[in-house]
Amino acid sequence: MRGSSREPRLWSPGLLLVVSVLFLGALVPNVFVLAPRFLGDLGYDKRDIGVVMGSFNVASLACSPLVGWMAARFGHARVLATGCALCALGAVGFSLAGDLAGYAVARGVQGASFAAVLVGAAAYVAETAPAGRLGEALGISGVLTLTAQAVGPAVASAIHAHAGWPWVWRLGAVSGGLGAVVALGLPAVAARDARDDGPRGPAAAALAATVLAGVGFGSIWTFLADYGPKVGVPDVTPFFVAYVAAAVSTRLLLGRLSDRIGRRAAATPALCGHAVILVVMAGLGATWHLVVIGLVYGLCHGVYYPTLQALIVERSGGRRSRAIAASTFAFGAGTVIAAFGLGPVARAFDYPVIYLVAAAAGAVAAALIARGE
Repeated sequence: MRGSSREPRLWSPGLLLVVSVLFLGALVPNVFVLAPRFLGDLGYDKRDIGVVMGSFNVASLACSPLVGWMAARFGHARVLATGCALCALGAVGFSLAGDLAGYAVARGVQGASFAAVLVGAAAYVAETAPAGRLGEALGISGVLTLTAQAVGPAVASAIHAHAGWPWVWRLGAVSGGLGAVVALGLPAVAARDARDDGPRGPAAAALAATVLAGVGFGSIWTFLADYGPKVGVPDVTPFFVAYVAAAVSTRLLLGRLSDRIGRRAAATPALCGHAVILVVMAGLGATWHLVVIGLVYGLCHGVYYPTLQALIVERSGGRRSRAIAASTFAFGAGTVIAAFGLGPVARAFDYPVIYLVAAAAGAVAAALIARGE
């Protein structure tokens, strides 16, 4: 009977508020998942779409390492509120843009500001997570972020059908503004003991695997909206709905998996599944394919992402905010590689090839984690 009643409490007012901010902040870029369709309708080609969508990832990548310092200097609440407000500004900028450069700049503003939201929130969770529940806390904190990945494209698609593109971008602006208001109520992080709370260890393999996994994620989020219609699947929303349903269920039901069986044992098979389902994506040809792919990919991502993040944090020797920034930077680097590296590949060889390349990257990631440092 040493039971669960003695386990440290996971949920707190701070965690509830930070997941709410993550949902509202994440809704902005996930509304813009449909931007490739908008750009394609305007006549822009695959490379142009990759540049616009990749601008978000480049800006996010560049700003991620600064967020930990900013949160320590100005406080998590202010950083998150500013990030959400600037996300809203980026949505407004996109709606006012009239050329490729304008669209790219607006997406860049969104990327830079969302880095403050994503990294700042994850750093807050890592700093306040109860002992022995780090993997679960990091997984749970992303549940509403994942929900935004389904709600954003679905709501944006419905708004576009009934009111047109301008109202889609306005939804992003409103969501970012609400997120800024909620973020101001976030409780301050209690001061941590100055000494390290664990030994530092090598994290190169985990960081490299995170980059490689990000390539697969980026190949879907950057190009799927344009890829689907070209293979006879005009509505890609079923993928996002299935993906989020699986990822959220995984984080809720299997949130403590890596805390219990170990990070390597949890992440390796999840990364293998990630690679296999990207091969299936290369053969996309029907809506039901998207549902199956979304379910499997959501399951795998729901396990490997918080597990790799927790592994990197554990090897930071107490430098949790820096570790969160490093893991976010690594995953963002993978999505940037996908946006800018796979766009020309798709232009030369068509979309299925890029998913085979991303699958190979996922297989290497699984091998790195299985082998260990």
